Amino acid sequence: MNDVSYYTFSHRLFFDTLDSYSIQDDHRGVLRELVPDTWKLTRFEHWLQASRDGQKPLDLQGFKIHISSAWRKAEETLRLVVPICVEADTCFKIVADSALLRFANSKRFGRGGSGKFIVVYPHDKSSFIRLIDTIAVATESLEGPYILSDKRYKDSKVVFYRYGGFQRLFDLQVDGTRRSMIRNATGELIEDRRLPYFELPFEMDDPFPDPPEEDDDGLLAGRYEVEDAFAYTNTGGVYRAKDHKTGETVVIKEARPHTETWLGRETTVDAITALRKEHNALERLDGLSCVPRAIDLFEEWEHIFLVTSFFPGDSLADLRADTDFIVMVNMDHPDRVRHFCHQWKRLALHLFEALDAVHERGLIVGDVSPTNVLYDRERDEICLIDFEGAFVPDHDADSATFSVQWFNPGFRAPERRQNTFLETMDDFYAMGMLLYSMIIPSQSLYELDPQQPIFRFIDYFVESGLPREVRDIIQTLLTGEDAEARRIVRNWEIEP
Repeated sequence: MNDVSYYTFSHRLFFDTLDSYSIQDDHRGVLRELVPDTWKLTRFEHWLQASRDGQKPLDLQGFKIHISSAWRKAEETLRLVVPICVEADTCFKIVADSALLRFANSKRFGRGGSGKFIVVYPHDKSSFIRLIDTIAVATESLEGPYILSDKRYKDSKVVFYRYGGFQRLFDLQVDGTRRSMIRNATGELIEDRRLPYFELPFEMDDPFPDPPEEDDDGLLAGRYEVEDAFAYTNTGGVYRAKDHKTGETVVIKEARPHTETWLGRETTVDAITALRKEHNALERLDGLSCVPRAIDLFEEWEHIFLVTSFFPGDSLADLRADTDFIVMVNMDHPDRVRHFCHQWKRLALHLFEALDAVHERGLIVGDVSPTNVLYDRERDEICLIDFEGAFVPDHDADSATFSVQWFNPGFRAPERRQNTFLETMDDFYAMGMLLYSMIIPSQSLYELDPQQPIFRFIDYFVESGLPREVRDIIQTLLTGEDAEARRIVRNWEIEP
C-alpha cells in the first residue's frame, strides 16, 4: 500500500509504518478465546494472522476470501467466522484492533485495500468454494463496506473474493517502493494489482460467473450521465455529469455505506450521514448565489448520491499558483504587487459577502479552506462548496463535535478546537488563514509547530513591499474582529 495516510496513522508528526503502532487487545482477546492453544497469532503491519502449529504452508497464490465489517460489528463477525476457519484448519488474518478497522474503513484509506477485516486463505479451489458458502450463510444477517477490489459472493453484504498472492512476494522499485507480485500461467512475475474494481489476472476463469447483464442506459437515476470524475476517495467519488432532464451540467457526490468520513475518539460519522448533512445544509441555503443549489438526493444500488448545480470556477488552491495571481515570486515588481492587491481585495470582499449571507441563514460553514472555495474570474464570483461539516446552532447538537473537528490543518484557532460547538468567529478565522494562504500556503506549518510566530511570513512580505493593510486585515480576522477587518478592506485605497 503506497497511500501516504498509511504512514501517518502511527505517529502524529512523523511518517512510519503500521508495524510501530501499539495495537489494542480487543480483537486479539477475542481471537485467543476462539482459537485452540495449538494455534499461534503473528502480528505484522495492521494484521494479526492465525495459523495452527505445523499447518501446511500457504500456497504462493490463489482465490482468497475477504470478510468486511463495520467496526461496531467486529466482535460478532469474528465469533461467526473464526470457528469456521478453525474447523477447516485454514489460516486467516484479521485487522489487529478496532482503531485500525475504523481507519481501514475510512476516507483516508486506499480504495484498493479498504474494507477487508478478515482474510481467509483456503487450501485449494474446492476448499475455497466450500468455505465461502459456509461463511456467507453464517454471516447472512451482517452488513459491511463493499470491498472495491473484490467481487461480492452472491447476495452477501460482507463476503467477497479475489485472486491474489497468499505469500508476500515483492518487486522493489527504483524509488524504494515495493509492488506485490504473483506469477502468471507461464510462471512469469506480474503485479498483483489491488484496484478499486474487480479484476481477474491472466484470463483466469471466475469460479462464480455472472449471468448475462440486461441492457442498461448507463444513466444514474435514469437521468444523470457521468462525464468525468473530479476526485475519488474511499467514501465515494465526485463527478461531473449531464442532467438529461434539464440539459444542465451538474455535480454528483457519492457516499458509500459503512465507510467513515470522520473518525472521532469515541464516535464516527459515516459517509451517508455526512452527505445527508450536506444536503440539509444546502437546502437551508437555497437561493444564495454563493453556494451550489441542491437538485436531487437519491439512492442507486446501495449508494447515496447528492446532485448539485455546477459552478465553472477554479479552486483558490489553484488560483494562488496562477501566473496572473501569484505574488510570492513577484515582490520585486511593484506593478505585479498592485495587481495582486486588487485581486486579493476582491476576494476578501466576496468572502465577507458569502459568509455573511450563510450566517444570516443560521448556518456556520466550519470548513473554509482553499480547496472549498471556487472562483470564476470571468464573472468575478465565488462559490463555497463542501458543507458536510456545516453546523446549525441549536439544531446539530449530535454532530457538533464532528463540526468542530472537521477542518483543514492550520485553518482553525488552536484554542477553539476543544470547544463543544462552532461560532461565526471560526469561519472568520478560517477566512483570515485562507487570505493568508493566497500569499503563501504555510498554514500546515502552524499545525506542526504551534510555537511558530504566525505572522512571520506576512511580516517579511510587508517589509518587502506588500501593503500594511494586508497584514491588518488578516490579523483582525484571526483575533475575532471581523467588523474591523471589513472596515479596513472597504477603506483600502489601492493605486491603479
